[in-house]
This record gives sequence, C-alpha cells and structure tokens, in this order.
Amino acid sequence: MKLLLLASLLVIQLFGKSYTEFATKMNYEINYETALAKAKKEKKDIMFVVVANFCPWCQKLEKLVLSKGKFNKPIHEKYIPLILNREEGEFPKKFETPFIPTVYFVDYKTGDIKKKVIGYNNRQDLKNEILK
Repeated sequence: MKLLLLASLLVIQLFGKSYTEFATKMNYEINYETALAKAKKEKKDIMFVVVANFCPWCQKLEKLVLSKGKFNKPIHEKYIPLILNREEGEFPKKFETPFIPTVYFVDYKTGDIKKKVIGYNNRQDLKNEILK
C-alpha cells in the first residue's frame, strides 16, 4: 500500500512539472496577470491552455500539436501563449473547467473568452483556430 502511494505521488510530481518545462521550452507565460499585461501591451489575444497533473491528453496536446513549428510560430505571432495547471495555477474563476485540456482564446481588451476548445479530440478545431 505504501509503495502504491509513493508511486502515485512520484507520477503526480513528474506530470506536474511537465507543464512548466513545456512553458519554459516553448516560451509560454505561466501567470495569468503577466500574460494579460503583456497581451494589452502587444495588442494580442491570449491563448490560454489549461492542463492537469494526471492528464495524458494534455501531454499529447503539448507534444503533438503545440510544440510543432507549424503551430508554435503562428501561436507566438498571433497570441500571448499561457499555460497553467488547473491544480496549481491562480487564475480567474471563469476559466475553471472540469474538462482538460481546455484552450481558451481570450480578448486582450476585455478579458472575455472569444472561443473555447475542449479536449485533445478537438485538436483539429484548435489547429484551425491557430492557423486562421
């Protein structure tokens, strides 16, 4: 029993760190207020990715979509990218979601949600939004 608990905690720690490593590698913000200030300054909307520690689909989204050059370049040209772990990050209640991954496109002027893409299975919707 103790071994199972220890293994579970190790897995949670490993998954929990992955989003910050991804953020560093891909130059994503990891603080909502910082991203919003930067968005207003640069007059770009925010692309806000919400992930969780236990979510293998979140890691797939990071590795198979967001980190690809054909998507990463337009993301940084059009948006201020932000990624937060819903279990660790502080962000406005309107972004709380039971579904992960969830990607919000947020208006830099108002902070309103312009579009929401839920889940890895909707990655084509996300790709279309990024490339439009």
